[in-house]
Amino acid sequence: MIRKIDLIKAIRTFLIVSDKKSFSQAARELDLVVSAVSRQVSDLEEHFNCQLLYRTTRAMHLTAEGSYYLEEFKELVDRLEALESRADQNQEQMTGHIRITAPPNAERLGVTKLISQFAKLNPAVKITTLLVNRYVNLIEEGIDLAIRVHELPDSRLVARRFADLKVMYVANPSYLKEHGLPKHPKELIHHNCVTNSTIRTPGRWRYFESNKERHVNVTGTMEVSQGSIAAEFSAAGHGIAFLPDFLVQPYLNSGELISILEPFQGEPAPVSLVYPSNRLKNPALNQLVRFMLDNNPN
Repeated sequence: MIRKIDLIKAIRTFLIVSDKKSFSQAARELDLVVSAVSRQVSDLEEHFNCQLLYRTTRAMHLTAEGSYYLEEFKELVDRLEALESRADQNQEQMTGHIRITAPPNAERLGVTKLISQFAKLNPAVKITTLLVNRYVNLIEEGIDLAIRVHELPDSRLVARRFADLKVMYVANPSYLKEHGLPKHPKELIHHNCVTNSTIRTPGRWRYFESNKERHVNVTGTMEVSQGSIAAEFSAAGHGIAFLPDFLVQPYLNSGELISILEPFQGEPAPVSLVYPSNRLKNPALNQLVRFMLDNNPN
């Protein structure tokens, strides 16, 4: 068994090795010899009695158990560093700068309210909020935190589930009376669809059938750069839309939109707090993420 203090050290080393996909690169970052890095990973495997990595002379990749433990270790280290930063906060006022990006209408998920509450509790922390209708590359644009819907992070990103969001197919009753009610998502290729140009695949909508995620390519004469406008245009009879429930709920209540293709809509999509793994040492960011998760009303 590894001593507890060394266990945390070995876990952190494993995270860096997994991120770099190289013992030599991890050794350079940690300022250690390669054999020392390899030994820490081996100690970790011995401690948990499993193989975490496949190693060959040409490549290295995670085993199935390695993938499982990787996510658990990320959460463990993230939580540990949050506790450490909280201890530091007890000694001095929290400071720092956090850059956040979120889609417009994020306030309907309670995001902006929580950020406001955090700012009042930590007045020395500067917060820059970027509400945009486009995909933001966190690494390239220097963003600390993003609120993302139904997007899996790459290996450089950490995601914490914040809420669940139902995405719905909707249409105005008058449009359906004129063009017919689709019985299957494949029929959407024959319909006018209101698309959102700011998402990664505006003309590719997902649906679920036989417990599998599938996709259909759609087109339409109305393409917008904001989900709320897509809801408005669909409610006005311009076509079918595929949107989060919080954007279409007012129109569902008024009867201007109705939900269609419900058997194919699938489970609610996750809304996640996403941030680069190299931001884990930012105490202010760790505090904000923990605050949002602990105080989320959803």
